[in-house]
Amino acid sequence: MKNKFKGYHILTEGEIQNIWKDGFISLDTNVLFNIYRYSDETRRELLKVISKYSTQLWLSNHSAFEFHKNRISVITDQIEIYDNTIKTVKKLENDIAKNLKTPHLSKSILKQFEKTIKAILRDFDKKKRFYEGLLKNDTILNSISSIFNNKVGDAFTGDELTKIEKEGEERYKKKIPPGFKDDIKNQNKYGDLIIWKELIKKAKFENKSFIFIIDDLKEDWWIKFQGKIISPRQELSQELYIETQKQFYLYTPDRFLEFAGKSGNVKQQTINEVREIRLEGSPFFNPESNSIYSTSSLTNFLNGNKKFDNLQQINTFGEIIKKDELINNLGGLKNIADFTSKWGEANPISDIIKKSQFNYLGAIQKMAELNNSLNSIFRPLSNGYQSEEEIKKQNNKESEN
Repeated sequence: MKNKFKGYHILTEGEIQNIWKDGFISLDTNVLFNIYRYSDETRRELLKVISKYSTQLWLSNHSAFEFHKNRISVITDQIEIYDNTIKTVKKLENDIAKNLKTPHLSKSILKQFEKTIKAILRDFDKKKRFYEGLLKNDTILNSISSIFNNKVGDAFTGDELTKIEKEGEERYKKKIPPGFKDDIKNQNKYGDLIIWKELIKKAKFENKSFIFIIDDLKEDWWIKFQGKIISPRQELSQELYIETQKQFYLYTPDRFLEFAGKSGNVKQQTINEVREIRLEGSPFFNPESNSIYSTSSLTNFLNGNKKFDNLQQINTFGEIIKKDELINNLGGLKNIADFTSKWGEANPISDIIKKSQFNYLGAIQKMAELNNSLNSIFRPLSNGYQSEEEIKKQNNKESEN
């Protein structure tokens, strides 16, 4: 019985190890797009790890085509993100350092704040200029092209694509994976199915199983239970086995790095960053709008949420953070909640928290870094706010150490 329905049986650890050893490894388009979003260090390490499997790498023609077709939009979106972030930080600086009049912020603290803001703006501007430079000399594209040199499949013919699209119409009606979640798209509706057909063709021609690294977490690729990934869709495994007598396994990029780390040195920080982007809202390219959109619930909540309409009427950070409806949505920014609950009550700065500013927060990619900077400036303590004299003593003590 198992031999006829092998795709419906979970792969053993030994079977997975054999695929890694003897199979080929392919990447989905969104994995390539996300390489543009990682920090420099994470990007370099990920590309280095991918390169270690150079003899096994293979990229579907459709993935390569979509990557080349849309990478400019990915880059320009990053530039726009930094533009919006810089505007947000400048607005914050203006409200605190220039317009805000509060007896709770001393001159020395404002000086520290202005110094930190300038450093943040320099860093953001540097990153923005990096992406602007990619429009003329895309070093990331050069690296990816080098890694996959002579490792890209041939495109299907026009007749073959027409046949796949007709098959896709029937598959999507019956919710047969992959790709049926894209049925609402007007463009590239059958992209996932085309890639899947290329993978099957490659597996059959090479007589090899394969690993597919994908940043798409939709149910037309994965079996999920209570929000957790269980395994690749068994219909896919069974289809592949019937067509080729071979097996495959799916990995997200962070899980791929974890596996690679077992046989080499992969920094946990790199894995964490890749996972964080995936969990908090990895961007996925939207061919219909030629832009990146974020699936982050935090981003969606902050951008234009009507709950923020009357924030200027609230007097302190602490009051805002203590509202249950906001705590539930601020999720991953627990450090902000911790910071504000200790510092905000003694320091009303309601003018900082205005709807227009929250509308920009979704664009800030490194909000935690900004908060850490603010946190170090204001030094909140569980027993209250430090005086200027206490801050100076603390600074002197740290300098001595």
